[in-house]
Amino acid sequence: MSRSLMIIVFSLGWLAPVAAWAGVASKAVQEAAEFVLRKGGQEAAEMGLETLARKIETLSLKYGDEALLAVKKAGPKTFRVVDEAGENGLVALKLLARHGDDALSIAGKPARLALCARYGDDAAAALLKHGEIAAPLIESLGKPATTALAALSTRNGRRLAILADEGALQQIGRSDELLAVVGKFGDRAMDFIWRNKGALATGAALTAFLANPQPFIDGTLDLTKAVSEKVIQPVATQIAKNADWTFVLPVFVAAGAAIIALKIWLRHRLTALAARGATHSVP
Repeated sequence: MSRSLMIIVFSLGWLAPVAAWAGVASKAVQEAAEFVLRKGGQEAAEMGLETLARKIETLSLKYGDEALLAVKKAGPKTFRVVDEAGENGLVALKLLARHGDDALSIAGKPARLALCARYGDDAAAALLKHGEIAAPLIESLGKPATTALAALSTRNGRRLAILADEGALQQIGRSDELLAVVGKFGDRAMDFIWRNKGALATGAALTAFLANPQPFIDGTLDLTKAVSEKVIQPVATQIAKNADWTFVLPVFVAAGAAIIALKIWLRHRLTALAARGATHSVP
């Protein structure tokens, strides 16, 4: 066999599977184009079947099979949105493939799309569920905010946004840990934080809550009682342990009275802070 003939035979053998693949791909592209036309819409009608098929094929060669699903769900606008997304084109395409037209509020806005590229599916879920309020929270608080928002109803999402806007979240402190609790327990945790935001701004209350949040969220443990016992009782125990009773009994009696007074004051203070925080309402 001559060298030229061998090259031809080899080339035909290599091209055969490629041609078969192209036939399968072209059939899928054709079906997708026909599907989009059947759904109707002026833009699809103006493009026509041939142009649609060509654009779908170009997109699928670059991004894979998800391109077909995205075009079927979001229609011809997919081409423009993905093109304008630039380096985040694949992120935009996946959002459209998963959520269709609903994802246009993210995929068509570079700043929101960048948040999804950075923080993943939780960011997309938060942005889709909470709309305008989600982006500033994610931008300022990062990944913990996406996890928290994804676990919250729209009402409690607004509450979280209010706490952040008013500075209450920063005043409470340890935001990442607090948001992790919200991400785990969802609306029940946010309800508790909203009611007790004043009390949680004290370090002892926040420490007690973050150490074991579930009893407080379930209502089996009272925050003000837990804090007063945590702060006051160890002080009294230490005084009793170290006291020389021969000389300091009067001092101890006075100290005990002061501790009792402090305990009463602290409980009233925490109750007042909790009541003050509860006066805010969500629209």
